[in-house]
Amino acid sequence: MYNANDTIFAVSSPTSDKRVIIRITGPGTIETCRKLFDNQFALGAKRSISEHKIKIDSSLELTALLYFFTSPNSYTGDDVAEIHIYTNPSVTEAILDKLLCLGLRTAEPGEFTSRAYLNGRMDLAQAEAVNEIIVSSNQFQLSAAENLLSGKLSQTTEEIRSSIMDCMSRIEAGLDFSGEDIEFISRNEAAEKLTEIKTQLEELLAGSIRYESVVHLPSAGIAGAPNAGKSTLTNKLLGTERSIVSHERKTTRDVLTSMLNLEHYNCVLFDCAGLIAKPENILDELAQQSAIEALRNSMVVVFCIDISKEDWTEDYEIRKLINTKNVIPAAAKCDLAGEKNLPALLDKLHNIFGADFLPVSAKTGQGMKELLEKIDSFLCIKNSYSETPLALVSRHKKAAADAVSNINDAIEELNSGNDEVSAMSLRAAYKEISQIEQHNLDDQILNNIFSRFCIGK
Repeated sequence: MYNANDTIFAVSSPTSDKRVIIRITGPGTIETCRKLFDNQFALGAKRSISEHKIKIDSSLELTALLYFFTSPNSYTGDDVAEIHIYTNPSVTEAILDKLLCLGLRTAEPGEFTSRAYLNGRMDLAQAEAVNEIIVSSNQFQLSAAENLLSGKLSQTTEEIRSSIMDCMSRIEAGLDFSGEDIEFISRNEAAEKLTEIKTQLEELLAGSIRYESVVHLPSAGIAGAPNAGKSTLTNKLLGTERSIVSHERKTTRDVLTSMLNLEHYNCVLFDCAGLIAKPENILDELAQQSAIEALRNSMVVVFCIDISKEDWTEDYEIRKLINTKNVIPAAAKCDLAGEKNLPALLDKLHNIFGADFLPVSAKTGQGMKELLEKIDSFLCIKNSYSETPLALVSRHKKAAADAVSNINDAIEELNSGNDEVSAMSLRAAYKEISQIEQHNLDDQILNNIFSRFCIGK
């Protein structure tokens, strides 16, 4: 584990406008500032901003802004100094070397947030939320992480712990007075209360999002006949040349996966091989099987047709192969149809397929914004929550899931008349929930948690 008596420093996320932020914290922060700024530094209020000169060498002196936060009114709970300076990497390196010469140590990943946790500035769930905010890639994930940072998980788990403790105490009190005609809580009443607690935990798990793996992200598929414009559409949605585009049919054989960034979600986008009503050979069959499997696992499918074609019989047969309920019909290559002909062609498609097609063009960009919004909207409905969820990490999920399992055991034992065993299961559930916020985790667990952070955070 980190040595909390060290004074540490790190570059904290340089910005694109060449402004570098160097963060310092620890017991030697004040003395370091005095040496670094040639005794210009004077300790003022608990939060202060001042301008100083840093002498890089005999021929170079630069102006820097110093943001100073005194203990305990800082992010880490120790004195914190942030040096904001407009400079280049070489000068930044020279300042860092100077800090090393002054006896400071380079911070390890997550060490600043680790100190905030150890100094009681935030609980463990809030500390973990800092990392989730850093890795958030859209507004929905960011809001979920902010909910975690605000202490919502701590508040929820405290309420659940309190309910478990209340129920467990009544059951155990009944055991203590089992020889007397006193009932603190009936078995039916206890089972009902525990079922409510279990439901709370299950809702917490169901209404959470996680970042650890692409497997847990929502997915969308692009489907249609060969040469319907799927790969071109995929590239336009992604803003990069991910799929091979060719006028030749059956260019795409495998299912290509990419990350599509939407307003509320990150989404796995599948670009599938063109579907064929009657596969001609084994390669067509294998490609078709892979495509159908990917589409079956997709939460929403964009059914793509070439609106410039004269005959959509093949497309009509292919549409039957897509069993997913959430389908967005897209009329691709609408730029080739001509502006005057487009309304009539869209009416014709509606009559054939019984659905309204969104006209899109990867060439002109027509309809692309609307298509992204439709995909996002479908995913929001599929993953609808009454409010922004929490960004639970795997440690939280495991503790909640184990607690649900223990509460299930407790209910079963109550129904069997085994009050003492039920109380033991409730103690185990209480312990699992307590692990989310407890402050006595061993060093190895804390190291594992904070090692995922960026240096400087």
